[in-house]
Amino acid sequence: MGPSFLRSRPLQVDILTAFVGLLLVTVLLIVGYTYHENTKAVMEISDDLIDQVTQRVINQTAEYLEPASIMAEVCARIAGEDRFAILENKRIGSVAMEVIRAYPQLAMCNIADERGNFLMHKKMPDGTISTKVINRNITPPTVTWIHRNREGEIVKEEKSTDVQYDPRVRPWFQGAKKAQGIYWTDIYIFFTDRLPGITASYPVRDAQGKIVGVLGFDIELIEISKFLKSLKIGKSGTGFIVNAKQELVAYPDLTQIVKKEGEGFRPAQIHEVNKRCIAQCYSDYAKTQRNKFLFSAAGKRYIASVTPFPASFGKVWKMGVVVPQDDFIGALKRANRVSILIAFFVLIAAIVSATLLSRSISKPISALARETKRIKDFDLGEGASVTTRIKEIQSMSDAIAAMRTGLKAFRRYVPASLVRQLIQTGREARLGGELKELTILFTDVKGFTSLMEEIDPQELLIHYSEYLDELTKIIMVEQGTIDKYTGDGIMAFWGAPVADQEHAVHACRAALLCKAKVARLNARWQEEGKVPLPTRIGIHTGESVVGNMGSTERMNYSVLGDSVNLASRLEGVNKIYGTVIIVSESTRQKAGDEFLFRPLDVVAVKGKKQGIRIYELVAKRDGEDAVEAKELCDRFAEGFDAYLKREWDEAAAVFRDLLGKLPSDPPTKLYVERCTAFQKAPPGPDWDGIVYLDQK
Repeated sequence: MGPSFLRSRPLQVDILTAFVGLLLVTVLLIVGYTYHENTKAVMEISDDLIDQVTQRVINQTAEYLEPASIMAEVCARIAGEDRFAILENKRIGSVAMEVIRAYPQLAMCNIADERGNFLMHKKMPDGTISTKVINRNITPPTVTWIHRNREGEIVKEEKSTDVQYDPRVRPWFQGAKKAQGIYWTDIYIFFTDRLPGITASYPVRDAQGKIVGVLGFDIELIEISKFLKSLKIGKSGTGFIVNAKQELVAYPDLTQIVKKEGEGFRPAQIHEVNKRCIAQCYSDYAKTQRNKFLFSAAGKRYIASVTPFPASFGKVWKMGVVVPQDDFIGALKRANRVSILIAFFVLIAAIVSATLLSRSISKPISALARETKRIKDFDLGEGASVTTRIKEIQSMSDAIAAMRTGLKAFRRYVPASLVRQLIQTGREARLGGELKELTILFTDVKGFTSLMEEIDPQELLIHYSEYLDELTKIIMVEQGTIDKYTGDGIMAFWGAPVADQEHAVHACRAALLCKAKVARLNARWQEEGKVPLPTRIGIHTGESVVGNMGSTERMNYSVLGDSVNLASRLEGVNKIYGTVIIVSESTRQKAGDEFLFRPLDVVAVKGKKQGIRIYELVAKRDGEDAVEAKELCDRFAEGFDAYLKREWDEAAAVFRDLLGKLPSDPPTKLYVERCTAFQKAPPGPDWDGIVYLDQK
């Protein structure tokens, strides 16, 4: 399918393309627009949902952590009101335990002084509170665990001198001293239960304002992770909190937030989680610093949101949310697929309907197009009947049928090839001609004049019309142009109006076919009791003027010139030699080796002084009688050459030999008589073999 198809294509293709294209564009626009708008609306809802979840987590986290900082400062101030002796000060210990009981998120209270003495109240899994005391005022230092029941009564004490923990080197102690106020540690793994947590600590000052110790409350961040796990973000969304070191503060999967490293433990990094989409989300955020974006991971599309905690929170934390896009628009996609499927079936139905409709329109038009092309090629045979309910197409069909009928009648008066050429080229018929090499043929019926006197004219007309019809068909099949019917004969030519490089070949073929056809017709007519119509043919090839002749009102496409006269004379020369087909030397040369010719004579027709060689067209070289015909032509040519050389005895011998084989052959008889006469009375030295004909 190339550019030519695009320039000229069937009407059905255009109708189908327009119909299906319009429907397809309409369906795509409706489905696409609906999907786009619905997706946009759902995405806006999803953004609102994510924002709400993010804000809720940030608020919940702030509320979760806030008691630690407040209670740390309050308890530190209470501790500084009395002489700060943490091992003897029962008041601060009691206050700390009550605070731990009051706030579920507070896991421990840590109190330490500058000497490294340490008091820790820890909430146990069963709801009881145990106390750890490190006493460095004695030698060796001791560590004591005091276990209480739910009523606060001491049920067990454990003492040891294996003191490994030094609060003075811990971040919560050093940070509070350096900050001179409230201090939040980074995430770290608690020494006692290996859980991630964070500590809010505050310095303890004496009456002079000197820092004498630090008090802090520990919060286990695992509760925030549990809170994140309980959140419903889409169908399978994940929330996480990460700090400035890209450590997980909270994550729904509790097994992912702590990593073992050597003999100890550390907080997990965001890129170490088992969900690739979480690591990809934070990596893309780190590169682009966009708070909301879409990204792909493992072949799926995700909606991402990374929101920093407010500055008032005091920590550089970020709340992240990752939700598969299909959680929000999956239903839309499924609905869209169903819509597309429905549209597809509608499209198929539309294509079928459009095909039937376009076929009902294009089929009769295509048939009319074929008919007009046949008319353009001047093929005026019986046309196809086109019947349609479309009024305009039916009118066109009727007009084409009328045009065919008119052209059929027209071509009976004008050469069909000329009309075909005028139609194909679109040129208007104009007066004028051109000089071209043509092959011209004349036929004549022997004794036609006497037949007109003997037979009823009406009967003769019918009989003669059959004869002309058969010969005309042969000439037209062999690409000849009928110039005119000359009473009892036909004038035809080859090489115009359509150029023909083998005009002589086609003319000779037509002559032989006409000769054979007339022989068969005459045999049948004699059996039917009808008179035969013996026919003579003359052919010559030469330059002639061919074109439209006549007046502007009435023209005749014909040929003029000496070549026409010579062809006509050659037809008449058949009378002298008793032959059927005589051709000129130029025709024999142009016809080539396809045919067998025998030389007849050198003649100067009436009105001409220069002689030309003439030949009898005997047969096709590959015809059924080619062997006998070739032998005749070769022997006759041998005798004719001897005749022209004035070798009368040799020529006479050849012709007498041929006459013995063909006693009824007129040319052989003629040359036997000539040779016999010249043997007795040879011609003068000026004899050149030319026979001057004084009859037409």
